Amino acid sequence: MEIKPIRRTSISDQVSMQIKQLILDKNWKPGERIPSETELAELFGVSRVSVREALLKLNAIGLLESRFSGGNYVREVGADIFLNAIIPTVYVSSNSLLDVLEFRQVMEAKQAGLAARKAKPEDIKRLEEIHQDMVKKAGDVEAFSEADLRFHIELARITQNSLLVACMELIRDVLGENMQKLVAQRGYESGVNDHRQILEAIRENDEQKATRLMDSHVADICRTFARLTEETASLEKAGEKE
Repeated sequence: MEIKPIRRTSISDQVSMQIKQLILDKNWKPGERIPSETELAELFGVSRVSVREALLKLNAIGLLESRFSGGNYVREVGADIFLNAIIPTVYVSSNSLLDVLEFRQVMEAKQAGLAARKAKPEDIKRLEEIHQDMVKKAGDVEAFSEADLRFHIELARITQNSLLVACMELIRDVLGENMQKLVAQRGYESGVNDHRQILEAIRENDEQKATRLMDSHVADICRTFARLTEETASLEKAGEKE
């Protein structure tokens, strides 16, 4: 076991936290240019290097944007921006796919219901196109998996909720190759049929049916993953005995 010494919060972190709070408190409004590096260094009583590091962090999480004309400007803050703060944690624990799948089951069931409530004819058309693409790609694990996730992300977009869209984009990045393993295990027919039924429920604007079908769909994926995990563990144990 390795225990690392506790480090004090860096100066740049303290600067970024203060600037973040000033933005959230509306001291600087969306679209407004914040003070220059030199001015901020004087205000905080720190070096320009520390200020520059702080600004880079705030640009990275989307609170600020650097423009070619010079300076840093406050971005319009939407609910989805706060997901940026959890991205590193999610990537560190991305091997815990079950956590991601259980999160999907909780979130996506209600998401499907909300999509059914809000869906417009043009939304249905996009879902139909994606579903047809799934049918065409059956037999190609990678392409089918990509179309499968696209269907779910499109549902998030139909809800018109930026936080749900951001969650789905994050899930897509985390799932990666694991999604392909799940598709290979479940086969293509069940995926095509599940998504067709969900599509029909959304076409009918049947919120309860869409919620129920999505819950069942992701629950089946969770069971598949649990089975895969058990099989992998058994093979590893058998290998150790040999």
